[in-house]
Amino acid sequence: MAKFDPQKDEDRAYLAAALTAFALGLKLEAVLSPERGRPIEARARHIAMYLTHVALGMSLARVARAFDRDRSTVAYACHLVEDKRDDADFDDWLDQLSLGLSSVVLLGIAPQLACSASLRR
Repeated sequence: MAKFDPQKDEDRAYLAAALTAFALGLKLEAVLSPERGRPIEARARHIAMYLTHVALGMSLARVARAFDRDRSTVAYACHLVEDKRDDADFDDWLDQLSLGLSSVVLLGIAPQLACSASLRR
């Protein structure tokens, strides 16, 4: 298994999908499947794409490439998730997932930054 690289879009998408699958009690393979799957699996994929776009600041085009989807599909998914944020409980839950995802990515980047900073000394 290759090492996780927080700079790679595919690894960031995988992490968002894994976190979302875990939070919803789903199999990661179902969330990452090229098939639509059950409604809960499609919803989980929408949430993972949204988190990758919003929490990690990736463009819709980059998210689309990372999830092997069309850009319009990612835009639609983000729109659906954003509409659900009117529900306070869902909004809080999504904020927690977003914080967790961005924290893990930052922790993955931190050793690389520390290493490069020590090399500059």
